[in-house]
Amino acid sequence: LAAAGVWVPGRPVDLPVLPGAPAGAAAAVAASALSISRDGRTVVRAGLDLSVPRGAATVITGPNGVGKSTLALTLAGLLPEAAGEVVAAPELAGRSGRRPSRWTSRELLTRIGTVFQEPEHQFLASTVRDELAIGPRSRGVGADAVGVIVDELLERLHLAPLAAANPFTLSGGQKRRLSVATVLADAPPVIVLDEPTFGQDRRGWIELVQLLQSEIAAGTTVVAVTHDEDVLRHLGGRRIDLGAGPSLPEAPSGAPGRTRPVGAGL
Repeated sequence: LAAAGVWVPGRPVDLPVLPGAPAGAAAAVAASALSISRDGRTVVRAGLDLSVPRGAATVITGPNGVGKSTLALTLAGLLPEAAGEVVAAPELAGRSGRRPSRWTSRELLTRIGTVFQEPEHQFLASTVRDELAIGPRSRGVGADAVGVIVDELLERLHLAPLAAANPFTLSGGQKRRLSVATVLADAPPVIVLDEPTFGQDRRGWIELVQLLQSEIAAGTTVVAVTHDEDVLRHLGGRRIDLGAGPSLPEAPSGAPGRTRPVGAGL
């Protein structure tokens, strides 16, 4: 049953546990005196000071409604700071400086990639293969190199048999893997994921966590919103626990507000 992807009670996942980031590790992204808001009016958390270590995992945890997704989107530059600031490492600076919320969509594409809680909110193409090719093509990657990138991701995430399928016809788990793959196609140094393992069977969960482990081993900085303690454990992540913050409901991921469209300006 486990080999078929069923979550069997009492049967642990056989994956390594990554070491955490060392104390004093350089930050890929940091925030100071940060207040966050989904709609630009209602502040859901204030006074946040945090650091996301470079080349390691940082996991954002806490109950529903405390601002986990809003914080992730703010760190990713898709929501502006309500107060305070989010600053990226000097080597990630764009033309407008080091604040991701001021970068253009093209600058974000190659610096901080985001996987939304609802995968459908980031699909643009009519086939899985074309979806994976959008990012590399927008960066001017040649056709042959794009093909290599797409084929590798299709195989790594077991989506090759679905290459010609419409992304919106995939299962929930397949959509999640595709949304992760579209971000990896651009190889950004920082990846922000909202509930990356949600809806996965045992095999899909293992594949996604292994993929994130390999990205971290290669030097990628990973930020993940999750309720899954095993994700935190296997990624060796530093925890940002928003605790039992204000009981204010978050808008659904991708809901109207001031979130910047990922594909704008490409």
